[in-house]
Amino acid sequence: MKRSPLITLLTGAALGIGLWIASMVAASPAPAGYGAPAAGAATTAPASTAPSSPAVAAAGTPLPATPTPSPSATASFVIPPHANYVGPVMAGGGAIAIVVHDTEAIAYYCDNGAIEAWLSGVPHHGQLSMTGKNGASSQVNYALGHARGWVEVGGVRYTFSVTAVHAPSGLYRSIAVVRGATVKAGWIVLADGTQVGSLEADPNAAAPTARKAPRLNLSTRTADDGGVTITATSIDAETGSGF
Repeated sequence: MKRSPLITLLTGAALGIGLWIASMVAASPAPAGYGAPAAGAATTAPASTAPSSPAVAAAGTPLPATPTPSPSATASFVIPPHANYVGPVMAGGGAIAIVVHDTEAIAYYCDNGAIEAWLSGVPHHGQLSMTGKNGASSQVNYALGHARGWVEVGGVRYTFSVTAVHAPSGLYRSIAVVRGATVKAGWIVLADGTQVGSLEADPNAAAPTARKAPRLNLSTRTADDGGVTITATSIDAETGSGF
């Protein structure tokens, strides 16, 4: 069938318009977010995968101090070259005095009556081993301020823990002739002023007898024994008297 010239013209015009629209669409930029990034958009570098460095304290912030361990305490005992120790024993109602002076030591135990004993020994590194008449003996450990141990008199052992004292507390002794007989007296003066003492008649006898000593006047260091004045001397570690 033969086409008319008008139909041919319209067909060409429609085809031209379609080609123009297609070219315009191809020339338009793609919207941002579709494929390529929009013009002017910043490109972000990928995050580094390297391990992070250890944390460092801020400048000017003091680090916590590491506590320094304190040295272990070591118990030490000062052994005095001179010391006077007095005090009651644990049982029996008696008291003991121990006097240490350099290389000599004298001790006296009495019960304020018939039981008493004088002992002596040599101190050695804070220890004392002393003996006396009729089997009396004693073992003592001493240090600054204290003396501990036991004393055995008449077959009976007494334990003690006594303290160091200063005059007028301490040990006193008297050897005198009373009514033609020799007597030997001893006094222990405790820290509170209490006196414990015995007087021994004829101390050189095989079995001397003892009794309570008369009270000692510490100011004059004398005692009245039945109208006879006896004088005492101090056995003192600090002065060395009585040794």
